[in-house]
Amino acid sequence: MLAGVSGSGKSTLAFDTLYAEGQRRFVTSLSTYARQFLERLPRPQVDFISNLPPAIAIERKNRVTNARSTVGTATEIQDHLRLLFARVGETWCAACERPVPPGTLDGVAREVLARFAGQRVALAAPLPRRPGERPGEERRRLAREGHTRLLDGAGRALDLAELSAREFAALRSEALLLVDRLALRGEASGARLREALAAAFARGAGVCALVPETGPRAVFREGFACLGCARRFAAPEPALFSFNSPLGACPGCQGFGRVPVLDRERVVPDPGKSLAGGAITPFATPSGRRAQQKLLRACRAAGVDACRPFAELPEAAREWVFAGGAGGWRGVRGHFERLERKRYKVQNRVLIARYRRFDPCRDCRGARLRAEALCVRVGGRRLPELAALPLAELRDWLEGLDLEAGARARAARLLFELRARVATAVEVGLGYVALDRPTRTLSGGEAQRIQLASALGGTLTASLYVLDEPSVGLHARDVERLVGVLRAVRDQGNTVVVVEHAPELVAAADHVVELGPGAGRRGGQVVVEGPVDALRAHPDSPTGRALRGELSRAVRRPRPARGRLVVVGARAHNLRDLCVEIPLGQLVAVTGVSGAGKTSLVRSVLVGHLLREPERGECRAIEGAEALREVVVVGPAGAGRGARSNPATLSKAFDGIRRRFAATREARARGAGPGFFSFNVPGGRCEVCEGAGEVVVDMQFLDDVRMPCEACGGRRFRPEALEVRVHGLSIADVLERSVEEALEIFADDPGIEPRLRPLARAGLGYLALGQPLGSLSSGEAQRLRLARLLAEGSEGTLTVLDEPTTGLHPLDVANLLDGLDELVRAGGSALVVEHNLDLIEAADHVIDLGPEGGPGGGELVAEGPPEAIARCQRSRTGAALRRFKPWAFASGGRAGRRGAG
Repeated sequence: MLAGVSGSGKSTLAFDTLYAEGQRRFVTSLSTYARQFLERLPRPQVDFISNLPPAIAIERKNRVTNARSTVGTATEIQDHLRLLFARVGETWCAACERPVPPGTLDGVAREVLARFAGQRVALAAPLPRRPGERPGEERRRLAREGHTRLLDGAGRALDLAELSAREFAALRSEALLLVDRLALRGEASGARLREALAAAFARGAGVCALVPETGPRAVFREGFACLGCARRFAAPEPALFSFNSPLGACPGCQGFGRVPVLDRERVVPDPGKSLAGGAITPFATPSGRRAQQKLLRACRAAGVDACRPFAELPEAAREWVFAGGAGGWRGVRGHFERLERKRYKVQNRVLIARYRRFDPCRDCRGARLRAEALCVRVGGRRLPELAALPLAELRDWLEGLDLEAGARARAARLLFELRARVATAVEVGLGYVALDRPTRTLSGGEAQRIQLASALGGTLTASLYVLDEPSVGLHARDVERLVGVLRAVRDQGNTVVVVEHAPELVAAADHVVELGPGAGRRGGQVVVEGPVDALRAHPDSPTGRALRGELSRAVRRPRPARGRLVVVGARAHNLRDLCVEIPLGQLVAVTGVSGAGKTSLVRSVLVGHLLREPERGECRAIEGAEALREVVVVGPAGAGRGARSNPATLSKAFDGIRRRFAATREARARGAGPGFFSFNVPGGRCEVCEGAGEVVVDMQFLDDVRMPCEACGGRRFRPEALEVRVHGLSIADVLERSVEEALEIFADDPGIEPRLRPLARAGLGYLALGQPLGSLSSGEAQRLRLARLLAEGSEGTLTVLDEPTTGLHPLDVANLLDGLDELVRAGGSALVVEHNLDLIEAADHVIDLGPEGGPGGGELVAEGPPEAIARCQRSRTGAALRRFKPWAFASGGRAGRRGAG
């Protein structure tokens, strides 16, 4: 276990040293072609590492943006289910509600022998007809093709050569071609029966009729065809059950499960306006002026009152506005269809995206698969139904799956692998996640656990697993199960190195190395290493203080609310018609176990409706929104996550730094302005890497490889720009300094110091000014955005944060709370989805959802101050507060609260 305050060097040791050296050693086993690129990777700055096993890094990042990627495809569970359905799936006819037999030659022969054993039967085939062919021509053609006998409706054999054209025409509608007559006397007649069946299927285009001596005729069809309505089905194969394959994807939505439609609420956000007053928002812009003029002319021609509020128009008139009709009006929908035909223009694509939403596909109803795939069942369930189950329920279904003997033998090995993978995913804390959930909607912690579940699904031994805060996104109750999984990996003969802040996970480690004592340049040293008891007993260990419960909070008075937001009837995902009040002017924490519905309530329903997002969750109303000036969402993705963005550019401090360099005597002598010191425009930047400091090598069959630019050595600038210095530092040297160091260097510069100070207040003083934002954790990205809010002001703003404590040591959570307090004091409101007990204990108001995840969640378990949550026996969060913070909730109430500042 690697512990320590944020920025003390834990990730550098784990990923940039241990894993990087393991990766470098792996490169030596690759081909010469691969090594010529990969051997240029920089060596880790370490003298020697002994006994280093092959390394696997599982980072806490979600880089997936593809809408086709789901939890099922990422964990490969979906692939195993596709194989299961292809091997043992049973096809059902949707019209007849009856199973469809596979219709193989051997299968039909077995059924015939079982049903008609001991009887004499005649095998026949329908007459092969051709359109427009006369009866006489058809009789002569059949004779030329070698057919000699027919069966009439009574089962009598007739000689085709002896029939006249008139007799043949009379028998044509019911006659069959006689293929063979035989007595079914057990397996002895099996070979002849199969030969006759093959001939009958060939002559009858896959249809064979069996006429017994007594009883009605029986019809058999080759392949997957319904015996009731004769509808044919595709043979089950893995590609048929893949929405990423043209063979299996729904033609209506191309396998996405949803289709874009025009969002009327976004087109007409204010129904109180009239058509003449700009009710149609896309027409109330300079680019929509011509469409607005056409609409008003059409209104005069169709007799629609354009000066009347849109909400007061008759339903037929409102529908006419969108669909078109009288007066030559093509409708708002027709206007967007014209834009759709010109999607090659960027402005059209932007306009279409602004006024659309996504609805479930009408053909597949969100199942993503074509109709033929939806007709196949295993254990009575279709594949989309299984994909919609939470993994915990899918595990129970697989354990209880009962197949017939033959199917059980065919799927034995497959079921073993499938059950093991699903069980592993549940054990790492993903039991509430469904297979059909898009991967891009996962948090960084969930994405890491997806990778962890995929890695643990194998049987690797003697390997090094490097994990980055696997407890992120997990409720305190679920951390114990994660500990069990990590110990199981260790017991397989592997070494597990975990970068972690959660005291519960640190306390479960076999060996702890704490780095510090501070962050940035004050870190990077070993404070203590050894067993957990040594860490807990060390007097100077910040992590030891957290384990001893010494990081207590000062007493403060609760802040009064300044209004309320009310969510009425939230029904997104697993929310059960939830009604909840959110106080404004306070720090409000939304808590509950993983999958309880926290993100659905806050992000999908509340924020979705406040911002009118296309994919917002369903609810009856949001009340009290008029009190808000702005809604700011600080999500895990952060802002400015591009390869060129960094804390200096995001805080706008880099503008002042470049002006400071341009003001030097040497820069003025060279004629260099502020742009000369920018890595985003030509001038002083290195043109080989265009100021990126690295080059990307496309490895085709491997992931792209990034390596330092050989021309500038990764420093981004040309030598001419690096020769200009401020306080003895070049522009590249400044970008390598931490925020705290830069504050000391530029303490007297009003264009730089005020921009960087909020970063330090948000607990990010250890970040380097030039560190790419793409390398930040989700928590660091959120705190960076919080720093911008502190600098810009937050009065009347609702700031929504999703687990901002990610990557924070318990000692650093105090800095974050100071920033949130400052945001609230400035007139804003903070709504935080969080598992961290320190932040929950410091909140003014807590909304606890649950009591379980997935279908067992979506209810309001408790709400009120933290002490009310701790008193609630039904609350999982309350139990965690009582267990891990007994000094604060020893008797159901808090001894003290954080100071308001």
